[in-house]
Amino acid sequence: MRLGLCTSCFQDVSLPEALRWAGEAGFETVEIECPPLRGASTWYQQAALNVAGLDGPGRDAFLTTLDKNRLKASALAWYVNPLESDPAKRDAILGHYRLLVETAATLGIETISLLVGRDPTMPLGDCIAEFARRMRPVIDQAEGAGVRLAIENSPMVGWQFEDMPGNAAFCPELWEKLFTHARSPAVGLAFDPAHLVWLGIDPLSALTDYAEKVFHVHARDAEVFDLRRQDCSILRPSGGWWRYRLPGLGTIDWRRLIDRLHELDYEGSVAIECEDPVWQGSLDKIKAGLAMARRHLLQYMP
Repeated sequence: MRLGLCTSCFQDVSLPEALRWAGEAGFETVEIECPPLRGASTWYQQAALNVAGLDGPGRDAFLTTLDKNRLKASALAWYVNPLESDPAKRDAILGHYRLLVETAATLGIETISLLVGRDPTMPLGDCIAEFARRMRPVIDQAEGAGVRLAIENSPMVGWQFEDMPGNAAFCPELWEKLFTHARSPAVGLAFDPAHLVWLGIDPLSALTDYAEKVFHVHARDAEVFDLRRQDCSILRPSGGWWRYRLPGLGTIDWRRLIDRLHELDYEGSVAIECEDPVWQGSLDKIKAGLAMARRHLLQYMP
């Protein structure tokens, strides 16, 4: 098990600079955002990886940068809605995911993190089935290439409509549907316990029940404000009664969760994701928050 971070929080620096700092700060792995990048003239644009620019020199520069900073890319990530209603957008998303699978296979990166998304005109279960149907070429390609597709369990509340989930894979009941329809060993979870906390799901139980499908882990915490929830109810998830925090600043018992990962023989990456409003707003605060979270988690990672 290796401790890493998600580069998505670095909005104002280049990817080489983000990787340099991650290595100097003692992180071992990175999850790297890989959106389609128009007009990028090199292998990166800001803190994102330009997979279309990974020709011979670009690929060599990227791998050299990782190696120089003693880092391993644990996952490529692109979090969009594959169930977009616009056929042209859906085709573009499908094409980019196929490019990501090809890139991951070429670079020896095992995992791609993504979302199921949602078509708001369909029930959640039907969205799962539609995702599996539309993404079948990507799933088959990943399976053949030895690449894993890790579905993030974020509800993505408000993505399409206020207070409504925008990602149809946010709880164990829906994970069951996902794995039934996808029918592939290449499809699993990017397990994020913070989402489960405010949804009222025990992260330890969910982790234990789906251990064989956990391909990637996000280290993020959540803080719940009971008095505010008393006022706005659980049906108002955007009502301000919870917020994401860095590990150690919320309600998750990381000693027990990391211990359970050890017990389950999880050998992947644990990537800290910084969406903590207290530790955002400046590059210095983001770096300080990530370093603090790293110190907290290292207590339980030999």
